Amino acid sequence: MIAEGEYRVVVVDDERAPLATEALELISTSIGDVQPVNDLLSEIEERRRGMPSGGDAHLLAMVDDDGRAAAAAAGIYLEGVNAGFITYLAVRKDLRGKLLGRGLRGHLVNSIRAEARRKNGADPAWIVGEVRSGSPWLQTLVGAGQAIPFGFPYFHPWMQRRSEGRYVLYREPLADTRAKLPAQEVVRLVYTIWRRAYRIRFPLQSETFCYMIERLQAAGTIGAHPDFAQASLPLTQLPGDN
Repeated sequence: MIAEGEYRVVVVDDERAPLATEALELISTSIGDVQPVNDLLSEIEERRRGMPSGGDAHLLAMVDDDGRAAAAAAGIYLEGVNAGFITYLAVRKDLRGKLLGRGLRGHLVNSIRAEARRKNGADPAWIVGEVRSGSPWLQTLVGAGQAIPFGFPYFHPWMQRRSEGRYVLYREPLADTRAKLPAQEVVRLVYTIWRRAYRIRFPLQSETFCYMIERLQAAGTIGAHPDFAQASLPLTQLPGDN
């Protein structure tokens, strides 16, 4: 347990704890298009039981003096591609605008880095996440040289083709600072996100997934997304803080 001002950061490592359900329900009600709460609870149970999984699920909650979840953050270490993935970040509606999400996300990143160091002796290659296109927060990170948005049309599993351009996948370089990546390396990353993080059984049966792969392979090399200019902005709110 870590003190964060008037709030405490709690690592939720037991799916039977009431805080686990409360944190995941906060994520579900705040974001909407997420995995079922019971599936996410199973991720925590697998970690608690030491099941082989290709990387652990991480769930952190920021709680107030009454023990209620003020914010929740979930992520996973994608061991197969040595990358951390931020799956969900949510802040209670009455507490948004206080930058709680930013602080909690930092603890989540540290938790994933610790797993990578424990298993591989080094940081993961990147921390990866997805945000809505035009995100001021991501634009700030890009301007500061702290993030690289992938230059291809990204879809998470619940998006339809007509939603192309709504989200962007980005990476924060840690051990791997390359500005451009071979397309096949990005294919493996996206496949692992769908297959491991989102538990999609057969991504290659998805028309949307195959469309992403075709676009990636046609490009050959994947650089930064052209919609994000290198202009520095003051670091303000994270997705989930609003």
